[in-house]
Amino acid sequence: MLKFAKLPLALLGSAWLCAAQPKTPTQKTVFENEFVRVVELRVPPGVSEARHSHARGVTVSLSAYDNEMTAFPGGAVTRRHTNFGEVRWAEPVTHEARNTGTTEQRVLRVELKRDAPVSGAATGKPDPLDSLIVCKDTQKLIFENQFARVIEERVPPGVAQPKHRHRQGVLIPLVNSDVESVDDPGGQPVRRQLKFGEAGWREPVVHAVKNVGATELLNIRIELK
Repeated sequence: MLKFAKLPLALLGSAWLCAAQPKTPTQKTVFENEFVRVVELRVPPGVSEARHSHARGVTVSLSAYDNEMTAFPGGAVTRRHTNFGEVRWAEPVTHEARNTGTTEQRVLRVELKRDAPVSGAATGKPDPLDSLIVCKDTQKLIFENQFARVIEERVPPGVAQPKHRHRQGVLIPLVNSDVESVDDPGGQPVRRQLKFGEAGWREPVVHAVKNVGATELLNIRIELK
């Protein structure tokens, strides 16, 4: 019978530690590029996650859940309830976690790979195509810091958003929706379906967007600085 050497846990990394939990892994990378790594957490009720680390970034809750986290070093314990659609800024952390509720904990964590840009002089006038200015009735700021700007986008069926600008970043739909977009300059109308929970990378864009479906469009957009 073949025998395999035992590797120290420190060499195996957090991904292995979380995958070692019973039944199925609780975390997986769903998208990664030079700027971000997007990790999906799906933790069943009562399941614990072994000690692991996360980079700083933004968390978007895809379910309502209760959990308990123990941070290291120090062992501070945090217990909280999270509602569906909650968006939080998260500092780098090493912790253990447990789903203490009766529902699945489902979260997308957008971990940032780069430091904040060096602050410079103010540019003066605001961008007239800024989405928060042009689409003030359908887009609102959730929070902003030196790393990112996070926007909630709610567009009723049949409503069109005029031409506006977005920085590069990650788009996370919180519902299924159908949209028609026209990129500037000279783009042709393109229809696409946005699917609940599918995080996608978006390059900088100037576009006009219309909700052509029968349900409200609801997105979280994380724009990187």
